[in-house]
Amino acid sequence: MTYENLLEMLQNRRSIRYFQDKPIDKEVLEKILASAVLAPSVANTQPWHFHVLDNAELKAKMMECSCYGNFVTGAATFVVVTCDKAAKAATQSTIWNPREMEYSCAIAIHCMMLAATALDIGSCWVSLHHGPSHNLLKLPDHHVVIGGLMLGYLKEAEKMPSGEHERKPLTESVTYYA
Repeated sequence: MTYENLLEMLQNRRSIRYFQDKPIDKEVLEKILASAVLAPSVANTQPWHFHVLDNAELKAKMMECSCYGNFVTGAATFVVVTCDKAAKAATQSTIWNPREMEYSCAIAIHCMMLAATALDIGSCWVSLHHGPSHNLLKLPDHHVVIGGLMLGYLKEAEKMPSGEHERKPLTESVTYYA
């Protein structure tokens, strides 16, 4: 892979909220999920767990737990990502900032978004209210809800971006220290 290929994929990745009414092929979904477990994690804890929701009733209930996610039911699949706070470091070393386990799960979500883009699957991160979504999935206490990911085949109208998303210039986001 070249830098140009990566840059093109990053530029093509968009938040898609409207999908075809078509389930995602299991092989495609498993490729997306497999990309997530390749994410880096603090002390190789691999603290993530992926809850795959294909059931329409469960997605509707999860939509009620979402922040700004009033379109969750339109996704073919909704993946809730949780962080297992009981995960242990591979080296048994101390994790000085336990939030890093949650950050590792966020990186796993981004890996899934990039894999979805590469496979012509639309995706959109959805923030979830922790308590209600935690209770809905009957999660153990040591699991923390990180977020949800809508996945689905793009509608024809969604295949082309509506325009370029404006980004701040690099000079506004970087400080160099010499």
